[in-house]
Amino acid sequence: MKKGWFKKKFQDMKLTGKLIVIYMLAGLVPVAITLGITYMEMRKILWDRETTILKSYVSQTTDAMDNALEIYNNLSKYISYNQSIAKILNADQSAYKNYEQFSTVIDPLLASIMYFHDDVNQVTIYTDACDVKHGSTIAPFSDIPDNIDIYENLDNNIHWYIDAESHTAFSISRMAMLEQRGAKGVLYVGVDYDSVFQPFYTDTMFNNYGLVIEDESGNTIFSKNTFAENRAAYELDDERFHAAKNMDNSGYQFIEGESTVTGWKICVYKPDKLIIYSVQPILLVAAVAILVSMFAGIACIHITSEFITKRIKKLQKTMKNLETGTLGTVLENDSADEIGDLINGYNSMSKRLDATVNEVYRSKIKEKEYEMRALQAQINPHFLYNSLSMINWKALEAEQEDISHITLALSTFYRTALNKGKNILLVKDEIANIKSYLDIQLAMHDNSFDVVYDIDDNILKYETLNLILQPLLENAIGHGIDVKTDGRGEIRIEGRENGDFLDFTVSDNGVGMTKTQAALILSKSSNGYGVSNVNERIKLYYGEEYAVKIDSTPGVGTKIMLHFPKRVE
Repeated sequence: MKKGWFKKKFQDMKLTGKLIVIYMLAGLVPVAITLGITYMEMRKILWDRETTILKSYVSQTTDAMDNALEIYNNLSKYISYNQSIAKILNADQSAYKNYEQFSTVIDPLLASIMYFHDDVNQVTIYTDACDVKHGSTIAPFSDIPDNIDIYENLDNNIHWYIDAESHTAFSISRMAMLEQRGAKGVLYVGVDYDSVFQPFYTDTMFNNYGLVIEDESGNTIFSKNTFAENRAAYELDDERFHAAKNMDNSGYQFIEGESTVTGWKICVYKPDKLIIYSVQPILLVAAVAILVSMFAGIACIHITSEFITKRIKKLQKTMKNLETGTLGTVLENDSADEIGDLINGYNSMSKRLDATVNEVYRSKIKEKEYEMRALQAQINPHFLYNSLSMINWKALEAEQEDISHITLALSTFYRTALNKGKNILLVKDEIANIKSYLDIQLAMHDNSFDVVYDIDDNILKYETLNLILQPLLENAIGHGIDVKTDGRGEIRIEGRENGDFLDFTVSDNGVGMTKTQAALILSKSSNGYGVSNVNERIKLYYGEEYAVKIDSTPGVGTKIMLHFPKRVE
């Protein structure tokens, strides 16, 4: 009876009503199922991608930290196996002779380590070979801090000690060469706490996660969280972290790694809800767009059932592609009626979904890889600094002060030139860069030209682009001073504060150039790219109106002028 009533009501409906009922049953239900399946698939894709990003972050930051620790360990090994140090410490000689050799050999050697590695804050050798304390470099066994294992508990490996509360970090190792001479010694190398964990301070392309590093005894030595204020409840303290980590279905995703150098455990955690949170706005946009399109289609049903039904079926079939994650598919449409609007709305929604997924998720992994590569590139220059440090030590031992001077200048030049991968630095660092560069050039040219610095001290605190003066000096030497045939060459560097702007001038009394030649070196077609590169970088960063200007007279000299806004770091 009831079934017959429904059948009778349906038969008595007008065509528009029948089409609406049929469309609701045949169109809305499949769309809802499609949305549900799409949501589950997108959630799975997002989960896998977030997990991949977290694993990549843990792996690459751990490798970066291990590379830095290996550098410190190599420094410790160099000192531990240094025969000169062992010979001096174990020598049977007068107190005055000990003091003389401590001051002239050991002190410069250990001080150079801290000079080339400004994150090393203390290098001390504790030994039973002498009972005299010499500054912060030599001390007797009785002065060993209480928190360091006694000598008998140390093996031949390098041991790291981290205190998260006091933010201290240091390594301990035996003096191998001193032991071979029948004495005992312990090398203490103190390192800046933040430098040890520098890779983990770098900003990432994702947020709302926590990071915990534990030593081999399970003590927390470093922790970090990036939760927003409205997500602070997800942050885990030590007790909650260990409880959640050992719990099934804790509501958190834990990604772990281990340092191959120290055995430390690195763990990143992120709440399950926040991993899939970003898919909800996409789902809402899709649902709203589809529902609006559906209602627009229903309003057009009364025009022609045949025409509407065909296009709706075609649209429904295309929408099922969302189940397999195929985004960006569009339908051809040459109609401007309601169904045409429906198809256009779907096309717009599909493109928007595809663009959103590509922008938010696919590009995230790529950008994360590029960021970690940049981080690795900041660590690689340590090999260069270590090499220069070794050359400097050898020069000091051989009493070759000129080689030591050039080595220090080269180290300063590359440190300021590389600038840890940053494009911006202070004016004082840029001046230090060109002074190191000119010191090297003067040595190469046997001091055959003069350099005059006229830099206002007030401008040293402002920002500037990295490496904008060195290419100008290279041009002045190569194309001005080197080809000068009469008289002594002179290069003059001036820096002034001009209201809200900074003015720099690099001038030389070389052979000069014509206006055509001056225009050519500023163009991209120039054989040398140094000056043109500076010109393009300044225009891109400050604006087209701040281009490099050249004033040159053949046979007299060349003056290159920079003018750009002053900015405080």
